[in-house]
Amino acid sequence: MLCSTCLRPLEYAFLRKRKKRYTGEDGPATETITVVVGHCLQDGHYSTIFSDEIVKNKQYCIADIRSVLENKADCSLASPRTRAYWKSWFRGVWDAVIQNIQRYIGSTVSENDIASMLHAFLKKCGEDWLRYVLDLFSTECNNLCMFFDLISPTIGIGSEKLRELHVDEGADALWRGTKPP
Repeated sequence: MLCSTCLRPLEYAFLRKRKKRYTGEDGPATETITVVVGHCLQDGHYSTIFSDEIVKNKQYCIADIRSVLENKADCSLASPRTRAYWKSWFRGVWDAVIQNIQRYIGSTVSENDIASMLHAFLKKCGEDWLRYVLDLFSTECNNLCMFFDLISPTIGIGSEKLRELHVDEGADALWRGTKPP
């Protein structure tokens, strides 16, 4: 468990119960799960550690949200209003990720080019594409180097040479013991 701002280890604080909704074989189902809350000794704030199947501030699991975003026929049994909200919410997440990447690399590449390169990379991620975008969204700008090799010869128009998934996959990956950039 790592702090999302300083990337230092979190200390276990307590457990919290949370309800998770998903589409089961018999229709909508609800399950109560337990998540860990960690305390950062450096910054003094608390962070909830979610499993890969949970999306922060959402009741439904990531598979249901992903199926709605992909317009699959066998998608979630969530209400039409909830599905429309997820699509609107994801557009905001996507725009924020693209703007953060552009800000990080110094506006040398246009937002459209970044979006097309990221989209091409996410096709290789399979079902993990949404988790990857959400990890990018929740990561501070100065920690984006965990996801990409962001140097000018690496990212350029048409290069599409984005970094492969980290060994431990994403923002929760263990840090290698060096100072953050």
